[in-house]
Amino acid sequence: MIEGGFSDTAMGKMILAACFITDFGTVLALGTLFANYNLWLLTFIVVTVIVLWFMPRWTQSIIIRFGATRVSEPEVKFIFFVLFLLGGLATAAKSEAVLPAYLVGLVVAGVFFRDKTLVHRMRSIAFAVFTPFYFIKAGLYVSLPALWSGVLIIGAFLFLKMLTKVVGVFPLARLHYMKVKEASYTTLLMATGLTFGTISALFGLQNHIIDQTQYTILVSVVILSAFMPTLIAQKFFQPSIETMHAWGRIYREKIKASAFRIMSVEDVNNHDDL
Repeated sequence: MIEGGFSDTAMGKMILAACFITDFGTVLALGTLFANYNLWLLTFIVVTVIVLWFMPRWTQSIIIRFGATRVSEPEVKFIFFVLFLLGGLATAAKSEAVLPAYLVGLVVAGVFFRDKTLVHRMRSIAFAVFTPFYFIKAGLYVSLPALWSGVLIIGAFLFLKMLTKVVGVFPLARLHYMKVKEASYTTLLMATGLTFGTISALFGLQNHIIDQTQYTILVSVVILSAFMPTLIAQKFFQPSIETMHAWGRIYREKIKASAFRIMSVEDVNNHDDL
């Protein structure tokens, strides 16, 4: 969606925001339910709160003082240093290491909005360096014998996941003024969850919550539920950029009309009371 330019549309922003909220909820639940409530967790919380409070100011100060055009890119190194520091503390506390990345991204969103070059640098480094090694690591734990023996379970889990997504997303999309094609596209994209599905499964495996067989089944379902819906959505339900922009205008007009009707009814009731 980002590479195709759809993330700049109203519908694209809505889908990305919805995926962010669901992923953040998953990571937050993992980080709180299975963490060790000890001194390490307290240290992680205290350091995270302090860093989050000063992070926008520190990042902006580095950009202003050293400049965003230096070859050494000190602002990028600083952000990665903070992410590795908080991720290490989260791992020591048996929490989810990606949780502070979400929180740091939230607090420095304003800096990223003003400095698009920094966003492109961070994205390039993450996708070119870190993401391939992560998926290689996640794939090394997959057991081929468990994969073949669990084909029926994988199919059942995949069906249940797709069913819950359709039941949960499609009616709401239609309720919020999307046509059938756009609602189907939104539903299929919301059904994906490759990155954080594998993060959750890997977290469970490394913390001995699930075994390798269960991990293999879960990762297989995650991969299939990411690949198949995306392929179908792009092949059969991909709306145009103009349509995705138009939905945003229609939605705002409908909301304004609904608010105007509510205010009109309240005015009439107040007049009758008088």
